[in-house]
Amino acid sequence: MQQSSNRLFPHRLSTLVLLCNLAWPASADPAEPVAAGDTTPTAQQPAAPEEKINVSGKQLSDTDKRRHESVTRIVFGREEISRFGDSTVAEVLKRLPGVTVSGTPGRRGGEIRMRGLGSGYTQILINGEPAARGFSLDSLSPELIERIEVIRAPVAEFSAQAVAGTINIVLREDAKKRSSEFSLSESITDNHKLQPRLGVQHSDRSGQLSYTLAGTVQHYDQLEAESHLRRLRFDQQGQVDFDQSRDSQRRSRGYSLHLAPRLAWRYGEGDTLNLQLLAMHAQDVDRGVYRQAQVLGPVSYDHAEARSDNRSNMLRGTLSRQTPLAGGGKLNLKVGFNGHRMNNDEQRLEQLQGQTRRAIVERSSTREHGFSTGGKWNTALLAENHSLVLGYDADWSRRSEVQTQMGLRDSRNPDSTSNTAASTLRLAGFAQDEWEIDPKWSVYGGLRWESIQTRSSGADYRQENRSSVWSPSLQTVWRLPGTKRDQLRVSLARSYKSPRGGNLLGRTVFSSDNDEFNPDRRGNPELKPELAWGLEMAVEHYLSQNGLISANLFTRRIDNLVRSITSQQADGRWLSQPYNLDRAVSHGLELEAKFRLAELMDDAPPLDVRANLSRYWSRVDGIPGPDNRLDGQQKYSVNLGLDYRFKAVPLTLGGNLNWVPGYSVQSSASERRREPGRRVGDIYALWKFSPAVQLRLAGSNLAHADLTSTVESNRNGLRSNDRSTSRSWTNWTATLELKY
Repeated sequence: MQQSSNRLFPHRLSTLVLLCNLAWPASADPAEPVAAGDTTPTAQQPAAPEEKINVSGKQLSDTDKRRHESVTRIVFGREEISRFGDSTVAEVLKRLPGVTVSGTPGRRGGEIRMRGLGSGYTQILINGEPAARGFSLDSLSPELIERIEVIRAPVAEFSAQAVAGTINIVLREDAKKRSSEFSLSESITDNHKLQPRLGVQHSDRSGQLSYTLAGTVQHYDQLEAESHLRRLRFDQQGQVDFDQSRDSQRRSRGYSLHLAPRLAWRYGEGDTLNLQLLAMHAQDVDRGVYRQAQVLGPVSYDHAEARSDNRSNMLRGTLSRQTPLAGGGKLNLKVGFNGHRMNNDEQRLEQLQGQTRRAIVERSSTREHGFSTGGKWNTALLAENHSLVLGYDADWSRRSEVQTQMGLRDSRNPDSTSNTAASTLRLAGFAQDEWEIDPKWSVYGGLRWESIQTRSSGADYRQENRSSVWSPSLQTVWRLPGTKRDQLRVSLARSYKSPRGGNLLGRTVFSSDNDEFNPDRRGNPELKPELAWGLEMAVEHYLSQNGLISANLFTRRIDNLVRSITSQQADGRWLSQPYNLDRAVSHGLELEAKFRLAELMDDAPPLDVRANLSRYWSRVDGIPGPDNRLDGQQKYSVNLGLDYRFKAVPLTLGGNLNWVPGYSVQSSASERRREPGRRVGDIYALWKFSPAVQLRLAGSNLAHADLTSTVESNRNGLRSNDRSTSRSWTNWTATLELKY
């Protein structure tokens, strides 16, 4: 079967080339294409505070928007998003300054981290609103995205749950004129399975109505994970009393469908009504094979197979209205809804020497729905270059889950059906004042109050938790005298991290193999939010052709840090429970450069350069050093990208190297981890047959190096050592892109 799949790929690639040649003559007189990097500001634009820009009749570049912002917001448009023909948003994000992605390169499930921090420190928004719990960015196709905004310091308009920063994903917006885009991709990995993907977008106007219809459909059949784990346990004399090896392999096969329509009605100058929808359906089957070998100690099984059938449906929408007011002000009102349904049926068969030991069946059904509303009043103060914004946000969501477990054969976890429910009510009010004092100096000040109330219930518990936080923010930009290209940014802001829902539940989840290394787990209803003060300073130098060189320094001081403590209870069982215990400090240096070589030297080749380097330090009080780093934060991350445009032929070649060196983390007084380094190389070739037809070939994760991590624990003289090696793969993609 692998040889057959290998033969198919060249045939499908030749078909793409043939389609290009057929479409080329038809585009002899194409409509003027919209530049890939263009972004069109719309009336309802979920972004940081509004820019004050002189209108020159020319579309602003992403660099110009960043330059004129009074807050620290970095914009990446369609050109950056589509450059490598990525199939997932995570692949795009890993190349952005200060952003890293954990997990296996090119596979789903990695965590998005800003400044090396995830786990709730990085805020992910879609059109300025939090994504539903359980929603993964891996399920969102890059073709549906208009731009990505990286906001390093909190602003009052968005939630302050952004200790590390905010990533705002803005979906496709309505276009100024009729346009259509079509893309057909074929991807193949080291396991020789083809992954087709189709993307379509159409934009048009009809009287007062403008609309954009965007959608993608994708089929995948690939190895999601393949790993080897060696687990050792030592007694108090240092002798090995447990030695286990486990090999696992998991394959996923399924499809996903996304639709993202947007409609806008314009009733007059500045008077608009917008409707944005996002619908998703995904269905896949995961199959896993697990082999376990035991040299010392008891073994529960030596062979296991699992099958998981997963189905997911999501629908979210926002209706917004912008109305101009007398005196030059404007009023924005919005209402939204979201619904998310997930079903999972898993069957697992464990065998020992050919005899069935356990046949486990787990079924879960999760439902989540919610509603939101918000308003914003904007008015000028004293002069046109001084504006005040007052607003509010409110949203309510409810999540219910029914879970059935059969065949566990565990007295503490018998066959059962559990029903749990949780609801969250979030209320917020904010004010922000943006003032361009003179052409060289602008100031932004904001204040946000945010309250979160959660209620959880199950068969044997009912619980409620409330918290509220005031988050002031102050940012300023000073354009250095005597130059138009240099400016200094400073910001001071307060942010926070809300406790995870599971960490607030006071019920105990029992471990079937309870010991120091596998304790029972229980939440803590008394947890408080982690509070952080952050200071940032940045120097930016802008070049003549949208290039820039910048350096950014930041520091964060976090109080009420949540850490889990493992202790032995009166009944002899080990229990892990979270507490607000310590303080942490994190600071770093972020360097970024992007430019055309011709901006720096005469007669330079047509080469574009993109580079960023980040260096991070952190320290957690209460954990012994030297590697007591916050949330497993890495020390470095580096990106270097090059694009070369040939003059004689319509060909562009490019590549990117993403490097995160390996590092050690002292995660607790008794546990130390070694995280693997990552070297991910990506390349692409873009041939433009005409302004309307182009073919993109790309390869990602060329080195496909294995990732090896270790976890060492020492509790009460008992030591453990877990060493895990995970495989990664190279992905090749061919994409035909049509515009008309």
